[in-house]
Amino acid sequence: MRGKLLLLTTVIYLYSCAAPAVTERPSAVLPPEPAGKVEAAPSADSSSYLNFILGYQAELEGRWEDALRYYEAASSEDPASPYLKVQIGYILLRTGKVKEATERMESVVKDHPDYLPALKLLGQLYNGQKRIAEAIEVYRRIIEIDPSDPDAYLFLGVLYASEKRYPESVEILESLLEEKPDSIMALYYLASVYFDMKEYDTAEEYFKKTLELKPDFDAALFNLGVISELREEIEEATEYYKKAIRINPHNVQARERLSRIYIKEKKIDKAIGELEKISRQLPKNIEVHKRLGLLYLDGNEYDKAIEEFRIVLEAQPEDLTVRYYLALTLEMLKKYDLAEKELMTILEKEPGNVKALLHLSYIYTEREEYEKALKTYDELIAADAKPEYFIYKAFVFLKLKDTESAARLLEDGIARFGDDAELYFNLAVVYEKQKRFDEMVTALKKVLSIDPDHADALNYLGYSYADKGINLDEALALIQKALSLKPDNGYIVDSLGWVYYKLGRYTEALKELKRASEIVNDDPVIYEHLGDVFNAISNKKEALESYNKALKYHEKEEGLKERVEKKIERLTTEER
Repeated sequence: MRGKLLLLTTVIYLYSCAAPAVTERPSAVLPPEPAGKVEAAPSADSSSYLNFILGYQAELEGRWEDALRYYEAASSEDPASPYLKVQIGYILLRTGKVKEATERMESVVKDHPDYLPALKLLGQLYNGQKRIAEAIEVYRRIIEIDPSDPDAYLFLGVLYASEKRYPESVEILESLLEEKPDSIMALYYLASVYFDMKEYDTAEEYFKKTLELKPDFDAALFNLGVISELREEIEEATEYYKKAIRINPHNVQARERLSRIYIKEKKIDKAIGELEKISRQLPKNIEVHKRLGLLYLDGNEYDKAIEEFRIVLEAQPEDLTVRYYLALTLEMLKKYDLAEKELMTILEKEPGNVKALLHLSYIYTEREEYEKALKTYDELIAADAKPEYFIYKAFVFLKLKDTESAARLLEDGIARFGDDAELYFNLAVVYEKQKRFDEMVTALKKVLSIDPDHADALNYLGYSYADKGINLDEALALIQKALSLKPDNGYIVDSLGWVYYKLGRYTEALKELKRASEIVNDDPVIYEHLGDVFNAISNKKEALESYNKALKYHEKEEGLKERVEKKIERLTTEER
């Protein structure tokens, strides 16, 4: 609610600007007779009357330049009339000539210090130009001349508050309420002042009094919602915002606050609904498009997210954050060429942008452009060296089947960053691919010395022991601990089944491997293990079915096809 009272000042300014200088009939232009009133409109028998009537007609038709010309002519014929000068001032204001209008009114007030129409317009002009101190003095003068003018009290109260002169603001608004206890705006502005003073209980009291007089005052409901939100009374805040929106569907502030509540409550569909309505009402509100794009992205509605991000970038092409999210969304859709284009645009502006480099490296890897990926990872490491970037680059080397470079890179990372569990773990994986079993075991034990609860290292070491048929009791303990940390991990369940198989505990092995295949139903190694267990218990039919399922996914495991085909051949031969 920062800037609340500034908003109120603006509202008053707009309201007063909207007030026409004349009404529907010339006779109705005369303001109520104030104290010190000099004169009214030209009389019908005066020489300026014809020009005044022509000016009035032009004003009614919105022909401001013609109105100004006629009023100027009328004023030149009747130079002593402050009324005509005020009419000219209004036309100047309407045509954007604020400085000239101000100078004219200052001149009128100098010659006629008690002429209320001139003072009111001058106060309005000062207020609109943020000349607050001068506006305050004008409205104080208006109240001195006409203590019964409620608008002057309202203006003055809000102006005091805009200057954080809260006691004076409260005093002037309460004095108005003493005379007019049913003044809705006095109650509302007083509530707003107490809100800015952070006296929320008193503010709430006055907002509720406002609603007693005007139950459909959506701005009061909105502010009560904000107070409830500040107290973390979210249900009450939600209801206030909903009521405000029911009364005024165009209350954008209420929709915006309600959307934020929905986001916090993970009610993404409802949040999107509110923001979409705001976007329809304010299609040029770029911030709404940003938030919609992020919500669509979070909800996997990628095409809609792209539309919103492109709207933002059309208006703000330099917004690199939104461009990054656009690239990320395109990446999710595997539109790698378009994503690359957006990322390259970011890097042209910010050559060391870490997020852009990271995602560009990923795209090159996905497109199997491994040399480009390695080069981009080098740029990334140069910009912001982190252990994970060494791991990602090592993965590219593995894609190139260059285990030596992968191992050397990870060893360099360890030399740079010291005891990093993930670097050691990935080095162990590389050692395993190089058939360096003892060094693999050493690296895995190092991981567990750094992080005893590293589930993947526990599983990897336990499985490796089981696969070699060594340290089986230790392997079982390692895998059981890993499973306690990740109870629904199908690969760890597979390891447990495998160690049971190696221990000759086939019933338990079969149970766990079946469970593993239910969790991960496209892994060839799990089906191979199932086939081995079925074979061990002489269930040749189930063994063959499992081996054939393994072959269905053999691309995922190098060397598996040849190995399983030999097992199938042996089984088939035995059956003959």
